[in-house]
Amino acid sequence: MVSALLAAVLVSASPLASDLTVRVSGTDVAVRCLGSRRAGEPLVLLEAGGGNGLDVWSRVQPPIAELTRVCAYDRPTLIRNGVGPRSGSSPDDVVATLRGVLLGLDEAPPYVMVGHSYGGMIVRLYATRYAVEVTGLVLVDSSHEDQLIRFEAVDPHTARELRSPPRDEAVDLEAFSSALNANRWRSTIPLVVLTHGKVPPLPPGREAQTQGLEKVWLDLQRELATRSPASTHIIAANSGHYIHRDEPSLVIDAVRRVLAASRP
Repeated sequence: MVSALLAAVLVSASPLASDLTVRVSGTDVAVRCLGSRRAGEPLVLLEAGGGNGLDVWSRVQPPIAELTRVCAYDRPTLIRNGVGPRSGSSPDDVVATLRGVLLGLDEAPPYVMVGHSYGGMIVRLYATRYAVEVTGLVLVDSSHEDQLIRFEAVDPHTARELRSPPRDEAVDLEAFSSALNANRWRSTIPLVVLTHGKVPPLPPGREAQTQGLEKVWLDLQRELATRSPASTHIIAANSGHYIHRDEPSLVIDAVRRVLAASRP
């Protein structure tokens, strides 16, 4: 972990540049940063869901850049065209990469972090370990550390699929769940939890399992919204899992709300 931090080197950048490369532990990481911020203002960090890269934020990053500087990056655990992963997928490795990116960009705290799905687990673990750096969180249909065990009770098939290595990224949900459960993130910082409201189609013969999984998901989203007294829980009525694509204004407004509450 220490070596990841020491090896973080900015390869190319300018204050308002959009496409950057940061080297973390000898691995080049693609980063896109937009906008600028005044001294002491938070940087917004966008953490994508499993298998997704920085382009998934294309509908929300430019509007957020009108509020402050905002960065997204491609995790080196991604697998593209049979190439990758280029770094370890343990919780320590993933958090060290995120920290290495921030250090390599020379973007000092404070940070407002936005995490979608698996990315919500990553930003919560970062906020647990570096609490003084994170002044606000937006969780976009975030995965939960109890998700695997709760899904197992409803639909062992889905739980088994989630435990299997995905094709597009090296992700260890079991290890992340354990790391988060070892020291559950709680804080008093501004928190917005966005939850999808559009139920996916019910596959024939699996209606009961799908409905059960949806109920568990909503229960876990409500639990996340209890982690801070300064929290807001919003149901995205017209969105599936990718709220930032279906209703980007909700994500932008959530970031605006958290920024306003976390600014000195």
